[in-house]
Amino acid sequence: MDNFSNRTVIVTGASQGLGREIATVFAEAGARVIVNCAHNTAKAEAVAEDLRQKGFTAEAYQCDVSDEAAVRKMFADLGAVDVLINNARLDPYFRKPEMSEKEWFMKTMEVNVLGAYLTSMVFMEQARERKFGRIVNISSSRAYTPAEPHMVAYNISKLSLHALSRSFAAQGAAYGITANTVAPGFVETENVSKRLSPEVRDREVGKIPLQRTGSMREIAEAVFFAAANGYITGEVVNINGGQFYTP
Repeated sequence: MDNFSNRTVIVTGASQGLGREIATVFAEAGARVIVNCAHNTAKAEAVAEDLRQKGFTAEAYQCDVSDEAAVRKMFADLGAVDVLINNARLDPYFRKPEMSEKEWFMKTMEVNVLGAYLTSMVFMEQARERKFGRIVNISSSRAYTPAEPHMVAYNISKLSLHALSRSFAAQGAAYGITANTVAPGFVETENVSKRLSPEVRDREVGKIPLQRTGSMREIAEAVFFAAANGYITGEVVNINGGQFYTP
């Protein structure tokens, strides 16, 4: 298992929820953590400041990961980056009413897939020189399920990350770079708690063999494992309480 002291870790979409928890787990392991956000710099800075107050090393960095020039600038500004966690994503709750189906589909792909591709590509360019790197893409058990009409773009984007991880795993192996995917099931985040009624929540929990939701901490620890183990690459870590199995 890798020691993350003196390692730099970027967590995209880390200003709240699961991204914030992932950033916390890596900070606790001694890493220098970069709390990335696309727009809400104040929230990202609040996460970084909270980590600093606890004695950890953290800083906020605003960057739209779907903008290649901005991504290249971020990596140039930060220096050597050892671990990339692609957590930034859009889901249907971010959709504006005036957006057409095409606009929404393309925007979802732009953030969820193109963003992960661009950050992984630039990360790989600088990690090859040091013969070390870890990429973890955050997918979803939604990648395995037929989508409701409003979830089609999201489900497609999450399954795309599995192929992305395997591609970069193949490209990076000769340079000591691994790439894996973590696919969470039903996780109790702040946004989920706000969006779901108690009735809907109970119905969804009833579908899970373990009869409970996952915690953000449990998911973050799975992400940490995928980054810490140097012999796993090109794989999907499913963490969904037994709701879905894959070969």
